Amino acid sequence: MKRKFEAIKSRLEVMDMGVVFRGEGFTEKRFNRIFQELSFKGIGLRLPRIKEIVEVEQIENYKKPLLMFLLGDDSILHIEIMNNEIQPDFHSMLIYDMSIVLKYGMQVRTVILNYGSAQNGKKGKCFGSVRYEVQVVDLFKIDGEKVYEELSKKISSGSLFDERDRLNLSFLPFMKHSISFSEALRKVMLLIENIKDKEERLAYLTVITEIASRFTGNKGIDVVKEYLMNTEVGVRIKDEGFKEGMQNSLLIILLHKFNSLPDHINRVITKQQDESILMEWIRNALGINTIDELEEMVFNAE
Repeated sequence: MKRKFEAIKSRLEVMDMGVVFRGEGFTEKRFNRIFQELSFKGIGLRLPRIKEIVEVEQIENYKKPLLMFLLGDDSILHIEIMNNEIQPDFHSMLIYDMSIVLKYGMQVRTVILNYGSAQNGKKGKCFGSVRYEVQVVDLFKIDGEKVYEELSKKISSGSLFDERDRLNLSFLPFMKHSISFSEALRKVMLLIENIKDKEERLAYLTVITEIASRFTGNKGIDVVKEYLMNTEVGVRIKDEGFKEGMQNSLLIILLHKFNSLPDHINRVITKQQDESILMEWIRNALGINTIDELEEMVFNAE
């Protein structure tokens, strides 16, 4: 079967009017709430503003990109993070970047956010005659403890975050701290718990834990995840994320059968929140052979 570059949750399609991203899921909604229209000027990157997060499907045997954003000029910003222990996988980065360039004709800008020893502004590797080079931004030069105090005062007073505040809070665990990364991450989680707006609080907790877990592979943040699951917002992340996972599993089964789905059926599936109904649909999907049978199943749910 031909490998699809598009992810179930956020499919990238080339159309007459340009590029469209569809199927915004739980995680994508929270990333977009924080990052949409955001500029990276605060950390020295002069790029167009962000339109939205992009989720790409895993390419077999290659590490998935940490973050990808669609920018205002319809180019892609690919972001990785590194420190002294965890170095970027240049081979995987190159494969994903080139797959976007070749398949969609889109420009890809790749940036590494570094919180280890200072770099010289660029980093790269040669693959035969091909030199793959990316820009490096040293987050470790930013005083994370000073940023923490500034954000803490704003949160306590109920002041609105400006653009730089949003960027700083999203990457605060990766700035310079006198404590370990795990301790800094937990400290940032506790700070976010003081944000009064529930949806804003949920968005930042989702974004930061997602970035940290993708980067570290869950190493060193188990205590933070355990803490989150005992909070109201943590339970919601777990609950909504589980439902989204069931929806995506069903869509994978159906797309394997039919290659494409009518929009009205896709909408019904992604809006269904009843776990028992979703589980029943997953069980029944294996025996469905036509779109008519599928419509009968999803539109007759009790």
